[in-house]
Amino acid sequence: MAIHSDHEKFGLLVNPDLTFHRIVFDLDDANQFLGPVVEEGVQVAFEQDGTLHEAYYSPEAKERGAEPNPVASMARNTAATDNPSFLQDPATAISGPVIFTGRGGKSIDDDVVEGIKNTIRAVRHYREDNEEEYQLWRNAVLNMGTPQV
Repeated sequence: MAIHSDHEKFGLLVNPDLTFHRIVFDLDDANQFLGPVVEEGVQVAFEQDGTLHEAYYSPEAKERGAEPNPVASMARNTAATDNPSFLQDPATAISGPVIFTGRGGKSIDDDVVEGIKNTIRAVRHYREDNEEEYQLWRNAVLNMGTPQV
């Protein structure tokens, strides 16, 4: 049985390829999963019910040309606009892996994990059903991260 410090939290690490796993982490050490990490979480939502969570990611991921994370981008847009459609605004896309947590970096429970899994399934189906539209969004996000010469 592992002994965890008071700073360690339970979160869900979601990669751009839609793979995921639960992790135990300390926000101070999140960079081992993400690279240089955003200091404060970005508000995200997995349901249009007003319940907000947080996502931690590396802002440098987009600059380095990391793959866009459609789950994080959808959740960010849902929190900001109460609309899960994320393809219209590639500028707000999040790239690279993301750790989803509760507000203030608190642990998430099984109900939240299930909501994230539902979002992953929705993104997977959308991507399969609208492949061309998804590729245009993906390419736009990748182009935004590329320095213009």
